[in-house]
Amino acid sequence: MTIEREQTVDLPAEKLVNMLYQMYLIRTFEEAAFEQYAAGNVHGTMHLCSGEEAAAVGAIAALRPDDLITSTHRGHGHAIAKGQNINDMMAELLGKETGVCLGRGGSMHMADLTLGSLGANGVVSGGIPLAVGAGLSSKLQGLDRVVVCFFGDGATNTANFHESLNMASIWKLPVIFVCENNQYAMSMSVKRSLSVPHVADRAVAYGMPGHTVDGMDTIASYEAVKEAVARARRGEGPSLVELVTYRYLGHSKSDKQVYRTREEVKEWLERDPIPRYQNWLINHGYLGETEGQALKEKAETEIQNAIEYALVQPEPNVSDLTKYVYYEEPEVLANPTQVLPRWIQETFGPKTPINPPPGTREISYAEALREAMALALEHDPQVFMLGEDIGAYGGAFGVTGDLVNRFGPERVRDTPISENNIAGTAIGAGMTGMRAIAEMQFMDFVTLSMEQIVLQGAKIRYMFGGKAHVSMVMRLPAGSGTGAAAQHSESLEAWFVNVPGLKVVMPSTPYDAKGLLLAAIADNNPIMFVESKLLYKTKGAVPDEPYIIPLGQADIKRSGTDLTIVAIGVMVPRALEAAAQLAKEGIEVEVIDPRTLKPYDEATITASVKKTGRLIVVHEAPLVGGFGGEIAAMIGQSEAFAYLEAPIVRLGGADVPVPYNRTLERAMVPQVENIVEAARKLVKYQI
Repeated sequence: MTIEREQTVDLPAEKLVNMLYQMYLIRTFEEAAFEQYAAGNVHGTMHLCSGEEAAAVGAIAALRPDDLITSTHRGHGHAIAKGQNINDMMAELLGKETGVCLGRGGSMHMADLTLGSLGANGVVSGGIPLAVGAGLSSKLQGLDRVVVCFFGDGATNTANFHESLNMASIWKLPVIFVCENNQYAMSMSVKRSLSVPHVADRAVAYGMPGHTVDGMDTIASYEAVKEAVARARRGEGPSLVELVTYRYLGHSKSDKQVYRTREEVKEWLERDPIPRYQNWLINHGYLGETEGQALKEKAETEIQNAIEYALVQPEPNVSDLTKYVYYEEPEVLANPTQVLPRWIQETFGPKTPINPPPGTREISYAEALREAMALALEHDPQVFMLGEDIGAYGGAFGVTGDLVNRFGPERVRDTPISENNIAGTAIGAGMTGMRAIAEMQFMDFVTLSMEQIVLQGAKIRYMFGGKAHVSMVMRLPAGSGTGAAAQHSESLEAWFVNVPGLKVVMPSTPYDAKGLLLAAIADNNPIMFVESKLLYKTKGAVPDEPYIIPLGQADIKRSGTDLTIVAIGVMVPRALEAAAQLAKEGIEVEVIDPRTLKPYDEATITASVKKTGRLIVVHEAPLVGGFGGEIAAMIGQSEAFAYLEAPIVRLGGADVPVPYNRTLERAMVPQVENIVEAARKLVKYQI
């Protein structure tokens, strides 16, 4: 019997039929994943999306191949709909070396940037700020690609959701926020967690369209997202699309589902999106009565082949455990003092100097930072800045100055007070072709962005199997001495040294500030760039032209033979002043500034201690857990230990919040006199 086809959608018949095949693939993949878990082949948990196939397939059908998506912990369906290889996905689920992320990511972190999949995410709402960054990247690069950001109903109660919708709206970014409302955030029902009837009702607060759609209906899901995509491509900004759906299985493998009834599950099973869409295809003449079964069997065969493939794949080699933590250019890694990073060569030329003489021109630390940022902005259109009050105000400490007048508000971008979103936007842009320079007004406020920095930016490269990188510098004005008291005066660099995937830089002179900031911008890793506030006005000789100081290279600020002082940040000038005083007493102190705290220059410090036999480490941050302990431990485990003639001395801040009172504030951190006193005692020490 011939059925008269009713053209109700603008997709070709082949595409419409393939969408059904994708839905069968997703359902069958999830069933196979369940079986592999039961068989003991899956290490860890997983979150299956059976029942939500229409939402994933319908939404992604509205995209072009170059469009981007961010996904969730329940993201197998998104990956399959975006075209990820089934064999690679199954191998990843089983933790194999041939997995899409080389076994490093697992179920919750599958990504394939070559297909525009910026990754699934184990943090509820964690991918939403990244989508904002990817959308900003598209806008700044003049691309008409869009970003579809998937998340669940639980994510809509997080700060990430609200900060992201606001930022995307005020900047009119091409982001489509797609909420897969599957009725439960683990066990918390939507009815108990929302103050409005629908998630989409929240769109009005952010000046964007909001649509609530039957997410069990593949075509309805497609049409809703298609409309939002068209709006975004026209430059009209984001939309919020709520696809009302249901997960047939528990939140995870351990979920006993005591929070919902069998009757409720049965009711939703009767609305199963796969037979519903299959019947739609048949009724509209796209599919024969028996062709659906053939597609189902084809999907089952493909999944079975994927299982057989994955089971025989090799495990990752333990010798490769630390690969992919950082993006490193092999030629630079082999000779960092002689070989320029590719970005520096392409941006400023192959003869850009490394560690040049400082010359005679003197500028301030703040001016040196501004020069570095201006050079990067001037020579590379992919570089941009964002942060609170960095535009006309010039930054909280005046560091960005007039850069907004020179390069415009699109590239020197004021943000709302949304620290976590500032970080996430920088990270998302930094993994999609831009080089982001983000500023926190005070290092203390980075505590509000730890999720994006630590759980996203630092881990993206590794958990995606080395197939992504994040070009992002986070500038952090740090430290006490300004009378700003406990919440504006911390020096938290040691926290970030403890996070694999981050690099930490802390210059102490204008010369170092400019050269290290340019090197940091050139680096394809997330970098925490710590700036001691008390140093902003200090002056020093700085070359006018671009140059770099390689990351991970310490500087001997003063040579000596009797004692080594390793100082960081604002403690470097204090250590130098102490050394000058001690020299009058016949004590010759060698002062070393690591400049980069991660990775730091073990060789230079070790050689110095072997020469002097004595070591003091000094920093402003609290002594307990401070970076100085890492230096002390390294020396204690190195060949330099045998050369020590006295115990290692550590100086650091008192274990108290920073007080407001001037006298108390001064007393809580090491001063010149404390360093001098410690040095005198150390040189007199007799074993």
